[in-house]
Amino acid sequence: MSSPHHLHATAAAASLHDALSGLEGHALAAARDAIVGTSAFHDIPLASPAWGRRHALGGHGDPTASIALGAWAPGAPDPHAALLGDMLRQLDQAAAHLPGAPGQDPLTRIRRAIPAMSVHAATRTTEALEHLDRAARRRLGVSAPWRHLTGRECPACRERLMYELACVPEPRPVRCQAADCRCTGAGCRCGMPGAVEGVQHIWPRDAVIGAVAGATPSPTN
Repeated sequence: MSSPHHLHATAAAASLHDALSGLEGHALAAARDAIVGTSAFHDIPLASPAWGRRHALGGHGDPTASIALGAWAPGAPDPHAALLGDMLRQLDQAAAHLPGAPGQDPLTRIRRAIPAMSVHAATRTTEALEHLDRAARRRLGVSAPWRHLTGRECPACRERLMYELACVPEPRPVRCQAADCRCTGAGCRCGMPGAVEGVQHIWPRDAVIGAVAGATPSPTN
């Protein structure tokens, strides 16, 4: 199934992946500062009955590593590592019923499942991932990776408030950030396939640029 709801969910997952990578970077730095003899840092073995034998810092697809990062931080668990571990546990619970091998990065499992989700499930997934993304970015002190497309106007409201998701390769999702720019359903000049009434306008970048230029937009997802 493909709809603007699915594209919103895919964009939310990509933004959260970017934020988790930022948390992981801070957690790695804290761990480096906390460990004496950093030359042996990457050789520290970890054993987990749930995830199998791992080696330290296998990436944010490895919850064992995130928990260890918090334990290594000086004095008290590093707040970035603690939040990363908590978010991975939440994502793992959300992905538990989805296809994928045990121990696989839960966010990857969610991302791969989005195209087959119902509209309702895609909407709920977007809300959940955006909630985690906001929390991660508050901790990091950074904004969401949506970049203004200078000079591009929305084909629906004609405002020049078009933003693309800069943390992913082309074709990037593009959405209108005007507060009241929502699809009106059949007959809406946004050009989004499906004419989903009430949804925030979102397109793949090549589709919306073509629509602004007067071309027929390509499928939403």
